[in-house]
Amino acid sequence: MTKNFRQIASGKVIVSRYDGVVLHMLSFLLLLSGFAFSTAHGEHSFCQNLTASPTLTQFVDPLPIPPTIDVSTGVQVTLGAYKITQKLHSELPATTLYAYGTSEKTASLPGPTLEATRHKPAHIRFENHIPDSETFLITDTTIHWANPARGGVPIVTHLHGAEAPSDSDGHPDGWFTARGETGHKFVTQNYTYPNSQVAATLWYHDHTVGITRNNVLAGLAGFYIIRSPSEEPRNLPSGRFEVPLMIQDKQLWTNGSINFPDVGDSPDNHPNWCPEYFGDIMLVNGVAWPHLDVYRAKYRFRIVNAANARFLTLSLSEPSLQFIQIGTDGGFLPFPMYLDNLTMAPGYRTDVIVDFSRLPVGTAVYLNNSAPAPFPSGDPDFSPPSTNSVMAFRVVREPAGFRIPQFAVPRTMGPMPVPSYDSKSVMRRSLTLVENDDADGNPLGAVLNNHTWMDPVTETPKVGSVEIWEIINFTPDAHPIHIHLIQFLFLNQQAFNQTAHDAGDCTLDEDFPHPESCFVESPQRPDLTQVGWKDTVIVWPSKVTRLWIKWTPRDGLPFPFNPVSGPGYVWHCHILDHEDNDMMRPLAMLY
Repeated sequence: MTKNFRQIASGKVIVSRYDGVVLHMLSFLLLLSGFAFSTAHGEHSFCQNLTASPTLTQFVDPLPIPPTIDVSTGVQVTLGAYKITQKLHSELPATTLYAYGTSEKTASLPGPTLEATRHKPAHIRFENHIPDSETFLITDTTIHWANPARGGVPIVTHLHGAEAPSDSDGHPDGWFTARGETGHKFVTQNYTYPNSQVAATLWYHDHTVGITRNNVLAGLAGFYIIRSPSEEPRNLPSGRFEVPLMIQDKQLWTNGSINFPDVGDSPDNHPNWCPEYFGDIMLVNGVAWPHLDVYRAKYRFRIVNAANARFLTLSLSEPSLQFIQIGTDGGFLPFPMYLDNLTMAPGYRTDVIVDFSRLPVGTAVYLNNSAPAPFPSGDPDFSPPSTNSVMAFRVVREPAGFRIPQFAVPRTMGPMPVPSYDSKSVMRRSLTLVENDDADGNPLGAVLNNHTWMDPVTETPKVGSVEIWEIINFTPDAHPIHIHLIQFLFLNQQAFNQTAHDAGDCTLDEDFPHPESCFVESPQRPDLTQVGWKDTVIVWPSKVTRLWIKWTPRDGLPFPFNPVSGPGYVWHCHILDHEDNDMMRPLAMLY
């Protein structure tokens, strides 16, 4: 989405004399109108023009590994949300966060990694122990949000990628506060995850309507891993050689607090809401630019892009190394893919092996990022040099007497998924992505198929049916579209001439190369980052993206629960700033 004001890596604002006057007038008028600023630092934070973070030394702090909790025992685990402080870098004061943990003392960013076993249900009780009367990251009350009458910080937890009953899915309107208030779709704080799906990397995070961007940026996120020992490839890196990496970006003040905009892009309409939040500090597992000491061995990295809006294109600085991708959102790929880079939208999970065994001790390998922001067109102001570095791997000698396990890269990991359907009878849904702007071209929000969150449900698939979703992106940016409950396959994508379409000079109803067709190419196969079972997919601008969706578990068996009952599911953009401002729709399953 577009923006008004710009910044460069130094944090200096690029404005004309006229723009500078506008900035001062805007601040003055907002203050006259009684607009409340609530930044912890005491300065105004303008949308997409945040003051640069303090300069920090990269790669000085070790990568923390979140603690693990076995949730396969059948005993209920209680996980609370707490207000904590945590050091994100050794050169900064501690940062105020909201975080998951079994107690305030153990709460952290990320939260504990929940380890599940296939076919063993997990029972988790989520509690809210956040004492604040409102979120410490300002809430824009002009967009639809939870708005508890008695105050407090609403939360509700979604297990992203789970095949779960809707009363355990974390419905956005199923929120609850520490003061006992609940949303109108609230059912229970006691969740049950069947874990009937195949082995995969999932993650849990807050999903409260209208403030998901606030709560996730504040720290409410963690890993959830489903294992299936009898079905997984043998000799994969494990133990200390299997490492979760949760990547986020944040902007910080010198006192360590999160720099979050309190003046929006279109303040006459949305005083605080910002189209996308981009930070200039890259964090992995809650630490800015950490380092990990590695032995000369193969390592397995489970990576999640937990950023609010930033896409990632990851690469390794050592030319002899590649990512060996073995899994994606929905579990293992049919075969490993050897890749020089990985493009990951917010919400994506990627399971990779990196082989450090041939590197000499003392080698430093850097995990870099080159994705433009916003994606894919980009603006250099939002990708300062600090965002090009993510973390470092330092090859060290193993301790005397330690024997490095001989891990292996599997040749195959399962059958190739085949999206079968009857092209004549299959249900096709044509769904649009549209951005709405104010008179000055500033984004007011985006919607799915010209409907808001509160409009009546329109997507009502039948359990067991197959559908083809054709998602047409009329906006200038890519959007990661996430569908709850199921995994799907990417069929193809097809570019069209949006200028001609908007002028009424062509139609999307005719196939390429019909002279009246808007399409400028035949349907293209997915790129390597879109292969395999997915629950989140990049929908590129000026393209139609087609998905094959079977409304069953990934293995094709019946759901082990009733997917029709409960508050229902949702589908939405996983740029959290978009999701919060109406780029989300209800999804109701039918028999």
